[in-house]
Amino acid sequence: MRVGRLGLVTLAVLLCAGACASAAADLSKAVVLTAGAAADPVERQAATMLRWEVQRRTGLDLKQAAALPAADVPAVIVGSRERMPALPAGARLPDAPMKDGKPAAEGYVLAVDTQSRTAPTVYAIGNDRRGALFAVGRLLRAVDWAQGSLRAPGDLHISSAPAYPIRGMQLGYRETNDTVDAWDVGQFAQYVRDLICFGNNSIELIPPLYPGSAEQASASPTMPIPTWDMTLALCSLLDAYDMDVWFWLPIEGDMSKPPDRERYLRQCEGLFAACSRIDAVFIPAGDPGSTPPQVLVQFLPEFQQILQKHHPKARLWLSTQGFEAEALNWFYEYVQKNQPDWLAGVVYGPWAKDSLEHTRAVVPAKYPIRAYPDITHSRNCQYPIPDWDEPWAQAYDRQPLMPRPTQMAHICTLQSPDTVGAIAYSDGVGDDLNKIVWDAYLWDPKADLREVLRDFGRCFVGPEFADGVAEGQLMLEKNWTGPALASPQVPETLAHWQATEKRAPEKALGSWRFQQGLIRAYADAYVQKRLQQETALLDRAYAELKKAPQVGAAAAMASAEAILKQDDPAAAAPELRRRVDDLAAMLFKSIGMELSVEKYGNHAVDRGALLDTVDRPLADGAWLLLEFPRIRTLSSEQEKLARLDRLVNWENAGPGGFYDDFGNGANGKEPHLVLEPGWQKDPGYVVSAQDEHGGPNYPEARLSWCNQAQTLYWTPLRMRYTGLDKNATYVLRAVPGGRFNPTMQLYFNGQKFGEPITTDKANLQVVEFEVPRSATATGALEVTWEKLTGRGPQVAEQWLIRK
Repeated sequence: MRVGRLGLVTLAVLLCAGACASAAADLSKAVVLTAGAAADPVERQAATMLRWEVQRRTGLDLKQAAALPAADVPAVIVGSRERMPALPAGARLPDAPMKDGKPAAEGYVLAVDTQSRTAPTVYAIGNDRRGALFAVGRLLRAVDWAQGSLRAPGDLHISSAPAYPIRGMQLGYRETNDTVDAWDVGQFAQYVRDLICFGNNSIELIPPLYPGSAEQASASPTMPIPTWDMTLALCSLLDAYDMDVWFWLPIEGDMSKPPDRERYLRQCEGLFAACSRIDAVFIPAGDPGSTPPQVLVQFLPEFQQILQKHHPKARLWLSTQGFEAEALNWFYEYVQKNQPDWLAGVVYGPWAKDSLEHTRAVVPAKYPIRAYPDITHSRNCQYPIPDWDEPWAQAYDRQPLMPRPTQMAHICTLQSPDTVGAIAYSDGVGDDLNKIVWDAYLWDPKADLREVLRDFGRCFVGPEFADGVAEGQLMLEKNWTGPALASPQVPETLAHWQATEKRAPEKALGSWRFQQGLIRAYADAYVQKRLQQETALLDRAYAELKKAPQVGAAAAMASAEAILKQDDPAAAAPELRRRVDDLAAMLFKSIGMELSVEKYGNHAVDRGALLDTVDRPLADGAWLLLEFPRIRTLSSEQEKLARLDRLVNWENAGPGGFYDDFGNGANGKEPHLVLEPGWQKDPGYVVSAQDEHGGPNYPEARLSWCNQAQTLYWTPLRMRYTGLDKNATYVLRAVPGGRFNPTMQLYFNGQKFGEPITTDKANLQVVEFEVPRSATATGALEVTWEKLTGRGPQVAEQWLIRK
């Protein structure tokens, strides 16, 4: 029976109450049904996707047909309400998800019918052709599968539509990527299908401007084909799935100079003409990008004309990432006054110097805002990991394998209401779970996180591992919250993954997503063992240095040095280290993940090269070993003893004094830092103080100098002290600076003090100031650091010492 589109919209809920059987529906011999020649190519692609993915998981080769099979043969009907396949007699679909009185774009229904035919019938029907794809993706999340077996829940009954129209990921085939640059077109296609299962409808590519461009010349050694060829192939691939194709296209050259402008536009036209599909182009105004907005608004209308010459429906989006205060205000005033037609919308990305809420308030409502969240970096980024201990930062650097399910769900639901969705920044698959969470929550902000994670495990590892993988991902996130040294969470997490590993069949162990969970659990346990070993040696060394007044500086240093040189990273837990190596090799083979620069072709150590960073020093032993030769050059024994005493009592502010190791909030060592409003309300730390990891190159400085407290842009960095002696004089000692190399002005209780302080991250210095007695006369003191230059104020350590 063929039913008209208008009639379907008004059909009642599938079957009467209680009619849907709860027993699993066996689909092992199912026929996949489409509308045949009448079906849209994307609807046929949805059916093909289902068959491919079922075969990959189970080995079953489901047949495809355009007419219902015999009543005793299970059927999966894939299509849209616009082009409906034949339904069983008397079948009734669930009500279509609606929006504004009409079927919602990209929505679908998914249900099992055990009443209309002898064998079960599954309906995977979209409101439109994309909806058919998402219905199939949701079915793949729901089914239980094994070799030769495929079953759907008998009570499966879903009617769903996305909350946000833009749900995408950036997949950059470029040398800085730690995985994607090793993929061929087939691996891209597989990953696109994986993302579709969780509602993704957009992929942002990073194209070269022309064959032989700089991007081509610096191609990764792992790339199977040139970037130009891959870009053209991916445009065609994404078009086959009706995925929106976005280009991330920084401006190259000075667009105020006619030769640069003409060259750039000519190259862009060649790119646009060669690509089969482009839906939007996103031009970042920063990171990279430095074109002033006054130049951009003169240049971009011509750029838009060339784009639409070859892709008439394509639109142009612009971010404000690189605009400083004056440029930012100029841009806001320009769009408010002129409301240009060439601008489709504004992208809110990392290092935008206003909050998302303020951007939405000042940009005219006609321009949607698309988020560009950084979900791939752990530090020096838009959303640093809160309460992250410095040893993790040393061992994993900036682009680790880092599932952050609860944090990403929170960020997405908090910030998305001011947007039309997001296409996230990514540079590999270390953030794979974060991608899934963003897609799932952009589809449904009220999603149950544990169910999303269970779907992740069921779909990509195996139904019997749904709970284990879900719990394991949550445990990995908890590993990195709070102190690393004695955290009981780390060994608990390893035990969980090891127990799951023991009962996993070979197919599950071959899943790269399972391998990712394993390597993080093993690596975390290895890092903790190393930290415990180094800390124990450091404690013994300090004990020897305390004997210096009795045994002499030289003897104390010699004893401490001998202890510290016993440190051997691999000896802390050699079996764990070997397993990390083994899993790294497996990940390179299974997904092309490049966990080493030399061994696997990663672009840089800070791009996820775990094998190259996991043995870095984690405590201050390396720093002490550098200090001893300097102390030996001092001219007198008295000077040497004084310097050793300073090292041993580094964090001791004396009677009535206060010490803060800023950036070390994970261990509660910054009690005087003013944090509000804090991570929960401000996860991008636009107006909140944050812990910054990765200052000077370790071990050239104390570990405490490798992390700082900082604020961004125009927000001052504040510390608050109470309980001071009103009659005493205090000295403020500090280590100002960090990777921003800020120039800062110091204030006491809002009153400017002294001259501006310049900093150099390569040569941090301890500075001291006597605090005016008037500033502490009430028994309280607020110390404020304001940036004059740089990205924001930064301070690594601070003492308030009573004289």
